[in-house]
Amino acid sequence: MTAPTLTTDDVTVTTDHAGRPYAVILDAIARPLTIASLKGIDPKARGIFFESDPHPADSWAATTVRTIFEGLLASPLAHEDVHTWGLGQYREFGAGTFYGFIVGESGWDPEARWWRDQERTSDLCIRGTASIAPACRRALAGTCTF
Repeated sequence: MTAPTLTTDDVTVTTDHAGRPYAVILDAIARPLTIASLKGIDPKARGIFFESDPHPADSWAATTVRTIFEGLLASPLAHEDVHTWGLGQYREFGAGTFYGFIVGESGWDPEARWWRDQERTSDLCIRGTASIAPACRRALAGTCTF
């Protein structure tokens, strides 16, 4: 089974009630991206500083993350200050980290501007911070991690 292709039009950019950025994407994209974000991380690991296995630059996960970054940068909200989201480097160098959250549409409540039943929709919550590696790192340029 292959996951569908994401377009920038499929990325809804919003903020939560505390002003933190969110990329809300289709559930059909969020589910396999969540699995990709957990690849290589021990399911029993606790804490927040774990990085997924690297996904090659031409992989579905890396291509999807770049589309999400492009959707975020195209949003009027990004024009306020893209650097606070961590996407300034992506705009300039094609690599960077999104310091926000990516969630499937069924996991997001647009009225409350908050998670919708996080326990039940955890399969729609992309873990970690989506990153695209620059050419100067040991990883190959364009490699994606979470």
